[in-house]
Amino acid sequence: MSALRRHRWAIFAVLTIGYFFVYFHRISVSVIGQDIVADVGGSIGLLSSVYYWTYTAMQIPSGLMADRFGPRAASTLFLLIASVGSLITCVGTEFWMIVLGKVMIAAGMAVVYVPLMKLVSVWFPKADFAVLSGIVIAVGNVGAIAATGPLEMLADALGWREVFLVLGLVTLVLALLCAVVIRNHPSERGLPSVESVEGSGAVESSAARIPVLRGLRIVFSGGRRFWTCALAYFLVYGTIMTFQGTWAVTYFNSVYGFVLSASWMVTALGVGKILSTLAIGAMTSRGIIKSKRRTMIYGTSVFAVIWIVIFLFAGEIDSYWFWFAVSFLFGFFGGFMTLSFTQVKEWYPIAVSGTAVSGTNIFLFLGASVCTTVSGFVVGTSYTLENFTALWGLMTLFALAAVVLLALSVEKRPEDPPVAVELVRPEGA
Repeated sequence: MSALRRHRWAIFAVLTIGYFFVYFHRISVSVIGQDIVADVGGSIGLLSSVYYWTYTAMQIPSGLMADRFGPRAASTLFLLIASVGSLITCVGTEFWMIVLGKVMIAAGMAVVYVPLMKLVSVWFPKADFAVLSGIVIAVGNVGAIAATGPLEMLADALGWREVFLVLGLVTLVLALLCAVVIRNHPSERGLPSVESVEGSGAVESSAARIPVLRGLRIVFSGGRRFWTCALAYFLVYGTIMTFQGTWAVTYFNSVYGFVLSASWMVTALGVGKILSTLAIGAMTSRGIIKSKRRTMIYGTSVFAVIWIVIFLFAGEIDSYWFWFAVSFLFGFFGGFMTLSFTQVKEWYPIAVSGTAVSGTNIFLFLGASVCTTVSGFVVGTSYTLENFTALWGLMTLFALAAVVLLALSVEKRPEDPPVAVELVRPEGA
């Protein structure tokens, strides 16, 4: 048991650190995008959206690889690809080279979260999933914070190219750690399985396998158990990344011209998301949150109200600290949707947990891809109040639609069996 605990926490630490850099890359364009475009040309909107489109395209493959070939091989290989992408970005002299580097970074970073959640499902008790996923999201948001004010200072001191050189070397080290530390199942270390430790309460095998295509059919045939949460997160995350990951800094700098850097508002947003995800994870694991569905509805409703404030008061309130507080609340209540991963995952057997999580994850980043692409057309290169107001109005409608979808979602009760658990066979059967 002592060896099991030590090894599972080592695995968790390596990939959670990797997830820090997933968010760092995701948010970095909002801060240093103007520097990159000023140096090599191109468009901030395109640079941001290409990351999300690539990340989206990799979500199903990441789940399939985690379920079929194991998280160890998948995460090691793709972190190596991300490392090479960072180095290409560092030396790129034309915009297409920066885009190529961004595609490689996005592809590599896309194969971190799903393998990590698969490993959590295999190495940790079920009761720990909510709090551990909350910790992962919180660490990711620390990466988002690091990619705002601190990144701006680092880029000013070193230059944006040197930032990507450092990122490439750090990612290379993480890839090597994955190969050395990660194991797909405790049995590979001669350790007991989770179900044997949990005792009679475990009803399915963590070493079970299911054909990939059948797993996809199971996940996508989940009806309201899957689609309502997936589509709600599509809308919520799309609006978050449009604001946090793409336009917030440009908007506040262009429309208001505050003396204090607008990047610190995005920092406040990240702090809000960290606090909410940690609190939600802890309260869920301790049984304080009784209904994930109701909690998401309440939190996302407030999130929609905050979008209404951003839309109605755009250009009207010239107070840095007012918008600083709005940004914090935006992040805090936007974090409530992280419960959707747990709500969806609970409906499916461990054998397809990677596919179930990636099935949800693909809609997050499809939402980010669509929304950031649309935002590029709405805002263009004319950073005017009118263009931003139109964009904020559209994002407000998306947030309100997400609340309706969550109201239609279905939460698993203790007496409900996992979806298609009878189709899962033990390894070797």
